[in-house]
Amino acid sequence: MTTADLTPATIDRVADAMSGFGVEVNKAEQLEVAKANLNGLSVTFAILGSVLIVRAEADSGIDTKTADATWYLAANQLNSTTASARAVIVDAFETLVVRTERSLPVAAGVSDEQLAAGLRYCVDQVITTHDALRTVAEQISEQMGAQTPEA
Repeated sequence: MTTADLTPATIDRVADAMSGFGVEVNKAEQLEVAKANLNGLSVTFAILGSVLIVRAEADSGIDTKTADATWYLAANQLNSTTASARAVIVDAFETLVVRTERSLPVAAGVSDEQLAAGLRYCVDQVITTHDALRTVAEQISEQMGAQTPEA
């Protein structure tokens, strides 16, 4: 095998792999980015060099001006106790955005089977972590009498 035989990971290959799972992704023009709606979450797939980022996000519905620490505490708890996807709370918009993210090394030469297996794992992890984050936030909210999370 020569370096000419090494197929790079592309967003087209990601789209093909996801279609094998029955998921249609919408590719951005001229960018190595695609999006899909999975389980009510906006999931972004982005190729950054030799890394594929899989990110799920949802609007929490909680105004950033009145938000308490519930979502931040939930993200910190998950990030310190699990090795799956990472949880991030974004407060740069009018409402808090809840994100979970996982990266996958996809150096040139990754086979279609390896890419599909890695994608399935990453998607499962970001969705599972998102669900776990919601659960932890609800538990914290109940304990502290804080705003009930919606994302």
